[in-house]
Amino acid sequence: MKKILKNISIGLILASSLVYGEEIKPEAEAKLKVWESEGPELKWIEFVGSEFSKKFGIEVQTEAIGMTDTIPRLEQDGPVGTGADLIVMPHDRIGSGITSGIIMPNYISGERINTEFLVSAKNAVTWMDGEVYGFPLAIETYVMFYNKDLLPMGVKTFEELKAWDKEKQFTNKKSNRFGFVWEVINLYYGQAFLGNQGGYLIGKNGTDKNDIGANNDGAVKGLEDMMTLKEISINNPGDISYDSMMGLFREGKIAAMLNGPWAIEGLRKANVNFGIQKLPTLNDKKLNPFSGVRILAVSSYTKYPKAAQLFAEFATSDEMLKKRYEMTKQIPPTKAITELKELSENEYVNPILEQAMHSTPMPSISEMGLFWDPLSSALNDVYLEKNTPKEALDKAVKVIKDQISLQN
Repeated sequence: MKKILKNISIGLILASSLVYGEEIKPEAEAKLKVWESEGPELKWIEFVGSEFSKKFGIEVQTEAIGMTDTIPRLEQDGPVGTGADLIVMPHDRIGSGITSGIIMPNYISGERINTEFLVSAKNAVTWMDGEVYGFPLAIETYVMFYNKDLLPMGVKTFEELKAWDKEKQFTNKKSNRFGFVWEVINLYYGQAFLGNQGGYLIGKNGTDKNDIGANNDGAVKGLEDMMTLKEISINNPGDISYDSMMGLFREGKIAAMLNGPWAIEGLRKANVNFGIQKLPTLNDKKLNPFSGVRILAVSSYTKYPKAAQLFAEFATSDEMLKKRYEMTKQIPPTKAITELKELSENEYVNPILEQAMHSTPMPSISEMGLFWDPLSSALNDVYLEKNTPKEALDKAVKVIKDQISLQN
């Protein structure tokens, strides 16, 4: 509670002194530390830090901390003064950050995010009370990757894919050759099927923990539709991992798979002749995948909140975000950049942007953590035909509701 009150206090001070459009003056002798994942993302944040230092004379230190580890690390290091001033995190951890009081709202970019950022990015960082937490860096969702040597133009429907597979007699499970593969027991991908007939995890745009739709009639029908794809896919979810799926796709033994933008660069370097497209329809319904937004958030423990907010604003300028796309190839979150010719005509960017417009942002309330294991187990049991979709989903939702009640 004390931490949350401190967050509010800092917010009131900043809100009274920072007005959108006015010049922001950082604290005297400010210096900043930023946590970001290792790889091209860290190289980019180092570039931003260097440019920021040149412009404002503020030292910026970077440290490689995995994106999903920054929240628990800040909970540990923040109170003793060794945490970062800014962290990069997935948007679905915002709820945890707010509940524990370790990230503060945006006080200089709320209006800009509302007007200049893509709707999916804006929605991902807007909390249930309308407050904005975090500065969007990139958008991601998953799409269909297909082998152009097998499916030159991709497919519009899964029924078309099954018909092609039958005509070509492509799937041969003993030879590890499949028409379509995805990570069956990963809820991140399972959401596409749960949501294609009206199922949903958490109501009111992922904010109402008391409204769970993961076992409604639409979710049940969605998993029934999913099961029609088993004939051209793996028999047992445990038979294949992400790495083995990628290996088989590179070898031409998988015609199509669910995957995300993180797979593009590796396939290009391997000289695979592949294309990507938005997800085909299934039973005349559009699949509804999860989307995620990578965000830069300001720590409530920072001694330099003005400098930290100014850095986040600088990092998410169109100039810096364009540089980020060039260095990471991740989809930028602003309208201006995605409309640039080099992106709008990019064969890999367009399908992801199209799919992102027809996706569900991962719920960001802290209770979302209780959904992953029970529903992943349900997907496994349904796929192995241990339970019907209705039985498996009812069981999973009961476990989730029981766990939520224990937290209250």
